[in-house]
Amino acid sequence: MSLFPSDDPIIENHAVLEPDNNSYTPSNLPEREDELAEINRILRPLQTGGSPHNALVYGPTGQGKTVAVELKMQELRTWADNKGEDVTIVIARCKGCDSSYHVLTLLVKRLREIKEGRGVERPQGYPRKALIEMVFNEIDRLGGIVVLVLDEIDGIGEDDYALYELSRPDISNAKIGVIGITNDAQFRNNLDADVQSSLGQREIFFHPYDANQLQDILARRAGRGLVDTSFNGAERTFENLESNVLDDATIPLTAARASNETGDARQAIRLLRDACEIAEEREELVREGHVKEAHRKIEKEAHRELIESETTQRKLALAGVIKHEITGNPNPGTTDIYQTYCAFSKEIDGRQVSQRTVRAKLNDLAHQNILTQSRRGRGQGRGMSNFYSLSIDPELAIEALGDDQRLEGVAEILWDLGK
Repeated sequence: MSLFPSDDPIIENHAVLEPDNNSYTPSNLPEREDELAEINRILRPLQTGGSPHNALVYGPTGQGKTVAVELKMQELRTWADNKGEDVTIVIARCKGCDSSYHVLTLLVKRLREIKEGRGVERPQGYPRKALIEMVFNEIDRLGGIVVLVLDEIDGIGEDDYALYELSRPDISNAKIGVIGITNDAQFRNNLDADVQSSLGQREIFFHPYDANQLQDILARRAGRGLVDTSFNGAERTFENLESNVLDDATIPLTAARASNETGDARQAIRLLRDACEIAEEREELVREGHVKEAHRKIEKEAHRELIESETTQRKLALAGVIKHEITGNPNPGTTDIYQTYCAFSKEIDGRQVSQRTVRAKLNDLAHQNILTQSRRGRGQGRGMSNFYSLSIDPELAIEALGDDQRLEGVAEILWDLGK
């Protein structure tokens, strides 16, 4: 196999087709004009020397929340430079920060780096009160107006100490505003009432993109990232896109697939990229078939990773559901699944747990969207029963189980039953 699949590549700018914001950040978000206007209103007090409003920006993943805030922070930097205003913007990536303690150590590091340069160590071993004092001291040392952007702040869960203190700053030489960004729409409800009222002075919700919006987003990416692809006219919309490498139905199908699932722009961009790579390897026009193949590949990878991360007991419970699904019983109850679970457990010489525990494992799989759970009555006076069905393709699930060496035999049994 040659190093490069084709002498005539389809993709000419790979960074543009990477869904990760670190590779490419768009210069505008026309689908988010209303949300960008809301961010403008948050920052408007700076124009007259006031503090920006605290705000919570939330919505599902892949909706442009972080990019929108960063674009406005870039505009704010430009405005401050032109006006000679003393404005400092601190963007803290809080992914992995599962407590207020970790958020505060990250903020101390980021604030100190502004004065001292990159490479400052995060403080360790200090109580939270000492850390928040460090944060306020560093903000006072900077002076002027300081905007703190806390991206993916929902990792702290209900530990809202840092947010409570930041929304009531003990500082004398600066003014601050806090913008929290979260993928969890319920995050605000988990916060203390005082934190809700102070941090949530303004709330901006990013609704999932619809199919038409995703088409335009993909068209702009295609125009920048693919050969022989450009816009006919000033408006950079799908309707004005012209391409010699994309079939007319490719982008609509890609957008529809992403829209039907989560409206995630990153997912849509990845799907288009993978479809282009498949077509490129075959030296073909990018067609609907390539999108479908890429979609299956992405689904397979996601489900495989999800199932591979599960415990052996959950995998055995899942195998029980699969067995009934492929043998004509698509909605088995807990008792039927448990009997199959016991048989598969014996197959691998594994430890058997109680039916109650298996039911808990099945519920865990339902929470992971691997299974769908329903409850139905068993008849008058006989109570309710739980029933389960697969939410994913049975073949994908069996393949994922087979990746576990201990469950290879179980996977083979399921393959044979499905023939």
